[in-house]
Amino acid sequence: MFESTSHKKKHSNEESAQKRKEVTSWILSLPAMLWLMFFFFVPYVIILLYSVFTADIHHIDTTFSLDAYREVLSTRYLNSFYISLKLAFETTIICLLLGYPTAYFIARSSEKVKNNLLILIIIPFLTNFIIRIFSWRIFLAPHGVLNNFLIALNLIDTPLRILRTDFAVLLVTVYVYLPYMILPLYSAIEKIDFSLLDAAMDLGAKPFKAFRKITLPLSKQGILAGTILVFIPALGSYIIPQLVGHQHSLLIGQIITYRVRNIPRNWPVASALSFVLLLIIIVLLSIFYYLSISIKKKGFENNHEKHQ
Repeated sequence: MFESTSHKKKHSNEESAQKRKEVTSWILSLPAMLWLMFFFFVPYVIILLYSVFTADIHHIDTTFSLDAYREVLSTRYLNSFYISLKLAFETTIICLLLGYPTAYFIARSSEKVKNNLLILIIIPFLTNFIIRIFSWRIFLAPHGVLNNFLIALNLIDTPLRILRTDFAVLLVTVYVYLPYMILPLYSAIEKIDFSLLDAAMDLGAKPFKAFRKITLPLSKQGILAGTILVFIPALGSYIIPQLVGHQHSLLIGQIITYRVRNIPRNWPVASALSFVLLLIIIVLLSIFYYLSISIKKKGFENNHEKHQ
């Protein structure tokens, strides 16, 4: 009876401590959240207003109309939404498959090697984004570095058509967003007590089972964070497909730009597309948030059961 009461009291104290941590984290992040909410909220209010106006040849007519949403929700843009979602999913999966072993290796390395590898991952951020994309154009061009190298080795007779393909868009998108997957994964994996793996293997668990039962569950927060950081910007990508892609597979970001830039301009349709894309992102973020909360709750319950 006494032990049961003690466990209940301990469980209550752990819950209270967890709630205090959550409240503290919310208070500390509040200024940044208010700043971001203001500078995201105001532009999207303007976009929402533009989306219910009437299109004019050069700008807009302030007459209320839902024609833009009727056009956006028709089948006309389904293929572009599909291509954008497909690119975002493929980019996220490839970044996860490449980023997880990289982050794991960095986390298990010595302090000196770890710092050097992290610097190598961060270095691309010091170079202008556009310059990096143009570097890939030079590398993948029909008479670029890659094709000239393969021809010099007599591996091919004619240049490969890599630039202006869906593969080039995926390749460059993965290159750009891979660090955004590696860094949160590294942050999560580094905090793991690796002596747990040694203990599991001492008890007869094989390396893969130890990884699946210990390392992977303890790094789920990093996986979720990396997934969000890669998926969302890849979904609205514009400059990468514009510079290395082709006009037969237009992404939503490209269509929005064309609707604003090209004559006849259609600001309401561009705004409606942006707003629908925002709604898709909100739904996906809600799913990610729910998964994150579920993982935290499950981990807390597992720890409580172990203590009992």
